[in-house]
Amino acid sequence: MTRLDKTIFTLLLLFSGLNCSNTISDKNAVTKTLNQSIPDISVDSVLDIERATTINNYFYKRYKMNIFSGAFLFYDSGKYFSNSFGYANGRLRTKLRDDMPFQIASVSKTLTAYTILSLIDQGRLKINMPIEDIFEDFPYKNITLDHLLSHKSGIPNYMNFAELYWKNKRTHLTNADVLWMLKRYHPRLEFRPNQRYKYSNTNYVLLALIVEKITNIPFESYMKDSIFGVIGMKNSFVFSPDMSLRYQPVQGHSNTYNIFQFNYQNGTMGDKGVYTTIFDLLKFDKAVRSNILISSNTLKNACTPHTACRPTKDYYGYGWRIRYYDNNDTIIYHNGWWQGFKAYFIRWKNKDRCIIVLTNTIKGGFIKQDELISLMEGKKPKAVTAR
Repeated sequence: MTRLDKTIFTLLLLFSGLNCSNTISDKNAVTKTLNQSIPDISVDSVLDIERATTINNYFYKRYKMNIFSGAFLFYDSGKYFSNSFGYANGRLRTKLRDDMPFQIASVSKTLTAYTILSLIDQGRLKINMPIEDIFEDFPYKNITLDHLLSHKSGIPNYMNFAELYWKNKRTHLTNADVLWMLKRYHPRLEFRPNQRYKYSNTNYVLLALIVEKITNIPFESYMKDSIFGVIGMKNSFVFSPDMSLRYQPVQGHSNTYNIFQFNYQNGTMGDKGVYTTIFDLLKFDKAVRSNILISSNTLKNACTPHTACRPTKDYYGYGWRIRYYDNNDTIIYHNGWWQGFKAYFIRWKNKDRCIIVLTNTIKGGFIKQDELISLMEGKKPKAVTAR
């Protein structure tokens, strides 16, 4: 059995018992401190009951205030706790399960970057390769893979210029259309390449196109076979416009019952478009830590600050945001939001910990990262208030 086979086998064992039923208990006794107004969940020798109860109460209270619908997973050194509250489809009153795939919006960038880095490790790309050498008639000079990965290219966000240039907003915009607009209209760079950081979805649309160009395989197919398939992310896929609704049981909502309708920008991918589950993202976390598909040196480079995300105190690596805490913790993370979906993927660099929260309603705004980290530390965040 190869190292890769052993790793996948271990992952399968780890996730064979992830589904939770409806009673929080420890193996010997039911805790007396549990607030009985909160639905119970079962914790089978996974995360300690005190933290599990605090985590569950936090999300349940948000759900009862109508500001949370989603699934969450907290993993710490081989132990985890997961649950879900809310509706996959508010109109049909379909209840969420924590094994359902959500659109993870910009957290998709982490997977796109991982794919590019794996191709670099295979020798098929180089980090300083000019994009003009990959795409014929590319209108900008001296922009490299490094600049795209770390948002230092200066290329404007297609979500803005497509509003001006894409005339038929009843049809899906594709990655190829974005490249066509860059060549046809040559929107002005916002700054010289490598001058500074500015987040732009166009960078990761181009990276997805580069995957297709180098492999000669559609991006969604390459992700399915060479990334998701290798890691064991069996419930993950990249959205494509011809996909039927049965592949998307979880819908994004503007409130409890109203579902976001067609958006012509749903057709782009790489910057967003990945649908996955909390459990599959945990498998991805394990794959990253096990150096599946990319080397330890490449991973170290991806998680190294390449640019400062001013005005915040964060930094950006390759598909990861990086935040340093006073207690010497380094958090490697990415968040995302699109069409009612919000995603939070938070990892500790030097501890075997991660937090995954996937939601499908815009109500309640964004959950503060420090609140989620407090839950992992066993601390109760401030009282939940409607936002």
